[in-house]
Amino acid sequence: MLCIGILGENLQKQTIEQILYFSTRYTKNQICFYAGKKQKEFDKAYEEAKKTENALFLVPIQKKTIQYCRENHIQFSIFVCLDSCKNSTIIPCLTNSGILIANIDDKRVFPLQIKKENQLITYGLNHKASVTVSSLLEPMGHETKSKIQCCIQKNIQTVSGNIFEPQEFSLFLKEGQKSISGALAAITALMAADVQISGG
Repeated sequence: MLCIGILGENLQKQTIEQILYFSTRYTKNQICFYAGKKQKEFDKAYEEAKKTENALFLVPIQKKTIQYCRENHIQFSIFVCLDSCKNSTIIPCLTNSGILIANIDDKRVFPLQIKKENQLITYGLNHKASVTVSSLLEPMGHETKSKIQCCIQKNIQTVSGNIFEPQEFSLFLKEGQKSISGALAAITALMAADVQISGG
């Protein structure tokens, strides 16, 4: 089981929806568990995820979540920072080899200080982002979903040490999804988790 924490007021819901959508549409054996916002939902999903092979445990970070995770010794292999965040909030929650994913387009995110053993992966529309988009096709005719051309610009090391090399691939977004930033965050998180996603 991999724990993925998702911090951000504006795009948290869209990012989680896209992770669930991509993992269902483009993978065969990946199972996601959503922590929910209530303690009973969190505990139930966490116990189910621990017993499930290839499980991703998705945790929307709220004010009380960090404290609860610390008290229960829950650490994140991947932490997605969608907007402004504090190092003091994130760093103690990451595993020793954990990956921090940050929105390079949001200046409030930086500067970030992470441990040497942790890795930082950026996403966004900025040309310096590790994961960006080279084109967006809006739905036409009877189509209902937008399609993006995702561009991996740098080698990305996953939690297991595998490497995603620079490449481009096309993905359909969830119907009604208009947040490119949320979609890029979801794609980056899944790649960091060793999930192979691609498709037309």
